Amino acid sequence: MSRRLVLALFAAALAASGGAQAGDVRTGQAAHPRRGADYARYLAALDAAAAGRRDEARKGLEALAAADPASSDVQLSLSQVCLEGGELDCAEKSARRAVDLAPDSSASHAALADVALARWRASRGPADLETALGELQLAADRAPRDPAVTAGLIRVLGEAGRLDDAERAATKFLDAQGADQALVRLTLARTFLAKGAIERAIGALAAVDAHGRGAATVLETLADLQGSRGDQAGRAVALERLRRIKPDDADVAHRLGVARLEAGDFLGAEEPLRAAVAGRPDDPLVQRDLARVLVRLGRGAEALPVLRGLPRIYWAPHTLLLWAQAAEQGGAPAEAAEKLETLYEAFGAEDRANFGAALLVRAAGDRARAGDHAGALRLLEKAPADDPDAFKLRVAELTALGRGGEAQELLAARRKARPGDAAAAALAALAADKPADGADAALSALAGADDRAQAVAQTAALLAAWDKPQVGAALLDRAGAAGGAERPELLRLRAEVYFAAGRSAEAETAFRRLLSAAPNDAGTLNDLGWLLTSEGRSLSEAIDLLRRAVQIKPSQPQYLDSLGWALHRAGRSSEALPLLQQAARLSAERGEAEIREHLGDVYQALGDPSRARAEWTAALAIGSGDADRLRRKLAAAPQP
Repeated sequence: MSRRLVLALFAAALAASGGAQAGDVRTGQAAHPRRGADYARYLAALDAAAAGRRDEARKGLEALAAADPASSDVQLSLSQVCLEGGELDCAEKSARRAVDLAPDSSASHAALADVALARWRASRGPADLETALGELQLAADRAPRDPAVTAGLIRVLGEAGRLDDAERAATKFLDAQGADQALVRLTLARTFLAKGAIERAIGALAAVDAHGRGAATVLETLADLQGSRGDQAGRAVALERLRRIKPDDADVAHRLGVARLEAGDFLGAEEPLRAAVAGRPDDPLVQRDLARVLVRLGRGAEALPVLRGLPRIYWAPHTLLLWAQAAEQGGAPAEAAEKLETLYEAFGAEDRANFGAALLVRAAGDRARAGDHAGALRLLEKAPADDPDAFKLRVAELTALGRGGEAQELLAARRKARPGDAAAAALAALAADKPADGADAALSALAGADDRAQAVAQTAALLAAWDKPQVGAALLDRAGAAGGAERPELLRLRAEVYFAAGRSAEAETAFRRLLSAAPNDAGTLNDLGWLLTSEGRSLSEAIDLLRRAVQIKPSQPQYLDSLGWALHRAGRSSEALPLLQQAARLSAERGEAEIREHLGDVYQALGDPSRARAEWTAALAIGSGDADRLRRKLAAAPQP
């Protein structure tokens, strides 16, 4: 028992003592001299105890107890001093005397429980534990609306591993009319956490009265717990409730905006982040997070002034990539290229090996869109020689500069150095006017390939990736299935090309053959499920296949998107929403127009046209989707 609590109990006893003392104060008469002297001696004893002079405190309290044997408050204080000194027999004797004097006092039973707990922690004897719990229960029964008493009971039950009993004690207290929830809910949650029961801890906090005393602390803890387990949607709900209590708190608004952003609710994140910027206008981190949301919404032009104002110390790699996205969306490709180049230069050897080629191709593409073809070529010189996208863009940029002869020489040199090179063959196919002619040109270029089947499949896959799936399918038709083309790794490429070309029957046959050979291959499960979903048939089978893919790779945004879209097409849009939000969040940095379009369609189906428009606008800004279809959707959607 703390000194503060002892003083409070003593003051309460004085206030409740009635009789002459209370009357004396009201009538202006002097208090009884002996009572005033006892009070001074009592305070002196407490001061000695607080200063660590326990012997002095004990002697003083024993003298007071002898002078006033009917004072339970003195016995409580004496019990506490003895307990702190490790004198358990003295502590227990005084606590029992306090109980005898005041059997209905919650504090007296709590003091006796403290002694039993000290014995239990020393011996771990079950009898001491039961004594402590019994006294704590009596204390709780005598103070049914005192949260501190019930919190103490919960803590001991939790320490003993009796979580169900702890929860029942909390429920009994919370059912008492007018009881303050916060301390008891926090204590119960921390008790659960100490035993690793995080879900029960969250449940204990989630039901708090959002307007009661201490609710802010409960909601802060709940938000932190939800965030620690990666549930950003749950964290956002807790922070929304907290913001209703603290509507002008910029930090709460910032955290809410980030939680919604991380949960994939990009439109919902904008308002609290703007409020956070208004409350903390000089905080670069808040400004950066607002820019993140604007870019996710496809409004990079609005984000650019915010990013340009960031101090250079905040130009971290992810901020540079965000800046490049904003510049691309805002019609500033040269600025985008500059930021991508800065990011590339900041890369270490490992990052350059993993991401360097894609980054250089993207930066070169931005240079080309800005009309700086020489700058694009300069960047492409740094790209790996075997990267097909870099090679394709390099040929295009030489041609754009009027150096077509050099482009042809580059092609010829590559064919000579790499007989059967897929990139050179695909470029030869692109030069033809008709798919069949392109297929013949590719076959001719692949004549010297050591592994013809592999070269054909890779060339066809490149053509599909370069928006020429019909030419790729024609190439597969011309080459036939001979020469090992049914090998699993090549069969997959063929299936993907046929599907991209709209020849779903041939693609489905190949996917099912692959699935039969490897039933737990996540890529095949996703591809076959996506094919069935796209055709709008066998949706139950598609959902089953896609669930299996997500279980195997739960952080793959394309798989989450496929499953979400299948559920939406099956009329289960509410189930689809969190999957698509997660897919959008995971793919946000590179941008996936199709995922954002799907998310917009689900919002529209759920009756949220504002969010639908926001997602379609973002998909259009990303630029890799069907622009005409997106414009039609935006034109048909209700205006905000």
